[in-house]
Formats: sequence, structure tokens, C-alpha cells
Amino acid sequence: MKIAIPTEDGRLCSHFGHCEAFTFVDVNPDTKEILNIETLVPEEGVSCQSAGWIARQGADIILAGGMGARPLGVFSQNGIDVVSGCPELEVEELVKQYLDSSLETGENSCSGEHSHCGGHHNCHHGE
Repeated sequence: MKIAIPTEDGRLCSHFGHCEAFTFVDVNPDTKEILNIETLVPEEGVSCQSAGWIARQGADIILAGGMGARPLGVFSQNGIDVVSGCPELEVEELVKQYLDSSLETGENSCSGEHSHCGGHHNCHHGE
């Protein structure tokens, strides 16, 4: 199973379209073991349009803070589950909590306010 996470500085970035990169974590769901972690940046750069690129990387699940309607629709069309409202944890801790079913999620921080998910919410760029 492959989990995709929008990341910044090794942690989940709560704003999908404004992260530094996407981290892909291959896991064995039966043993709850992390097999591989790889951080990639789409050739065209990160944006809310990155959903199709993530789908092509073979992701099964997205762990995200907030996400607008457009990427949610792309993931839905590709049969990829989205877990939104995730906390800004380090990648390994986030995945471990997800696999242990102990991950506490809140609201999707981009829930319908704007379809393109603009603005920076909790990603602190340029600091």
C-alpha cells in the first residue's frame, strides 16, 4: 500500500497545494511496517493540480490537512482514499498513527471555502 503525504520540512503540510513536496510511504498494512519513504516534487511544481500526478505515482491513500474540491474529485475518480484534517506530524509518526488507527483528524481546513484552495492556512512559507 502506498500512502502519499503533502510535506514541508519532513512534516505534513496542512495545505495540499502549497507544500514543498509529496512524500510517498510504502507500507505493509498487515505488519504495519514502513517499507520505503520517498519524497518527490512533480516536474511542473507543486499545486492543487498535483492530484493527477500523485495518482500516477500509484498512491492508494492521501493523508492531508486541507484540500479543495478539485483535487478531492481527482482522487475520488482514481479510487484513492483521502484522510483530511490530519495533524502536522513528522511523516513516520503520522503513518504509524494511521496504521495503528490512533490518528486523530479534525476538519478539512479547505472545506468548501474556495474551490482552488488558495491561501496559506498553516504552511509558513518563507520563514
